[in-house]
Amino acid sequence: MLWVIAGKRLPIKVKINSEGDVREYVRGVPSEFIGQQFFTYTAAHRETQKIGKSLPEDQSALEIAIDNMPGETQYQKYKNYLQKSGMKFSWCFSLWLQVFDDIWLWAYYRLADGSRFAMNSTTRNVVKREDNFGFMISLSE
Repeated sequence: MLWVIAGKRLPIKVKINSEGDVREYVRGVPSEFIGQQFFTYTAAHRETQKIGKSLPEDQSALEIAIDNMPGETQYQKYKNYLQKSGMKFSWCFSLWLQVFDDIWLWAYYRLADGSRFAMNSTTRNVVKREDNFGFMISLSE
């Protein structure tokens, strides 16, 4: 497949599951992203249930983790969280446009309530359910 990234057409090899709702990088992206997977809302629930895990209920678990970081300001705490977590800003996948979006700018995580938690180098936010995008998942115990 060819994907348009920053105005350039690049060959990116993506593995797609049989249901068409999970995508995984195989080659054509930086090595740190090989194997990274993007899940629709339905796929995220299905795949986590298969292994007896769950998605975070809402953004509160991630907010608590950030708030517990060292730092005098919320911004310092957030930057420390990004550094400690090894956050990779690696894109999301738009099913309806068939493109990767927000390349190297954001990291998106699926939440059980159907929303997604978005993070970039300076801020974070929550957006309600978006079924037509594939986001990463982070499993809770």
